[in-house]
Amino acid sequence: MEKRYQVVVHNRAHSGYRRAGFILESGQNLLMDVTDAQIAAFKADPRLVFGSQDPMPTETIEAAEQRLLSENGENDGTLSSVDDGLLPADLDLTVEQIKEKLTALGIKFSAKAKKPELVELLAQAAESGQGGE
Repeated sequence: MEKRYQVVVHNRAHSGYRRAGFILESGQNLLMDVTDAQIAAFKADPRLVFGSQDPMPTETIEAAEQRLLSENGENDGTLSSVDDGLLPADLDLTVEQIKEKLTALGIKFSAKAKKPELVELLAQAAESGQGGE
């Protein structure tokens, strides 16, 4: 089986420039499943600047994610998030819910505060460890 690589090629020609079976955009291009013969063609072309060359990953991102989760003993099929009770994992709180949470934590805020400001206050409270544990 022929070795395959992922490579970065910088195209100094126009968008749509074709070389070694690839259609290149102007500027930097990340190409996958590139053979040694294609790499030689890129390196021989003066309009292209050959960048990095790395072996193709042997596993998909999803497989790597599952492997890493199982190594940590947390393989429940989903990515977990830190939940300290202050910020829900989905961050779908309404402005009123955020205000209630801040009031319960004893954090003062302007009555005219917008949602981004309130979320920032709640995030700061989460970082500082506020909120009765």
